[in-house]
Amino acid sequence: MTQRIGLVGFFGWGNYGDELFLRLWMQRLQAAGEPSVVHQITKSPYFIDPVATVAESYDAFVIGGGDLVIPWSISDLYWRKEWLTRPVYIAGVGVPTWGGRKDHIVNRLRAFFQHPNVRYISARDPESAAWITENLEPSVPVTWAPDLVFALDLPAVSAPAGQPILGVVTRHRKGGPDNYESVASACERAERLGYRIRQIVLGTGPVGEADAAAAGAFDWPGKELVVSEDLDVLTRAIGECGGLLSMKFHGTVVAVAYGVPSLVLSPTDKSRNLYRMIGQERLLSHLNADNLQDKIAELKTPIPDTARAELRERSAAAVQQLVDRVRDDVSSGR
Repeated sequence: MTQRIGLVGFFGWGNYGDELFLRLWMQRLQAAGEPSVVHQITKSPYFIDPVATVAESYDAFVIGGGDLVIPWSISDLYWRKEWLTRPVYIAGVGVPTWGGRKDHIVNRLRAFFQHPNVRYISARDPESAAWITENLEPSVPVTWAPDLVFALDLPAVSAPAGQPILGVVTRHRKGGPDNYESVASACERAERLGYRIRQIVLGTGPVGEADAAAAGAFDWPGKELVVSEDLDVLTRAIGECGGLLSMKFHGTVVAVAYGVPSLVLSPTDKSRNLYRMIGQERLLSHLNADNLQDKIAELKTPIPDTARAELRERSAAAVQQLVDRVRDDVSSGR
């Protein structure tokens, strides 16, 4: 009998990185069982049936990836006691720290991570692994690997003939529209250096619709606009670029995987940790940085092939370790 593996994460809303994670789980966890998303609707309370009944229909749960371990807020989806009735594998998660912490939230997370049915924990960077170890004191070791999306097989691309492309990834944010004066100055500099401008709406479904509605705030004459419900179209749109300005973390992750230098416009923990990991802090910036136009010169230096290969190798090894662990535990009934 095929074992059912429940996938717990931010899946179905169309956020680019989370949908890439879902693709990864659906591809790789086939070797361990039959993976499927656990939540039934994409709004709270996320379930039509009683959650205990939903939990009973699975043999194991994989929670992750993304910034799911939030020290100041806890989701009604991710850290439910019902999942702990089965073996739980926490994979590729990050810990954002910019919002501070609330002790009662950390205590709830600690109770979950210390449960004996939590069999495996991996984080997306050493900083997140250290935070989980120190603050949650889980009963199993916490390992880490680079963002697991690096393990995905990305569609092949080739640089288009003619002008190189500068990609610009914007996003919808509460309280918008954002101020794109610094981005416009950077694009002006890029055009003088021979780039043409491509704006990429890096989302599908509801997230993509919101991002597309906000895209007009970046008003650049003659820009190419890429909007699609196809993840491969969006991914190729990044890979074809000679450089990227990105407000989204997984825009940067995919760019790095292709060797495309990506200037980070939203320098959160995960972006800083990734670039620290591979020695590319030169590419950290900010949406409103006064010197963003000067940073365009950094796009002439690609991401080293050695760094890309190490990211892929380490992420792929972590994914395989997870798959092997789930398969062995579930098949043996442990």
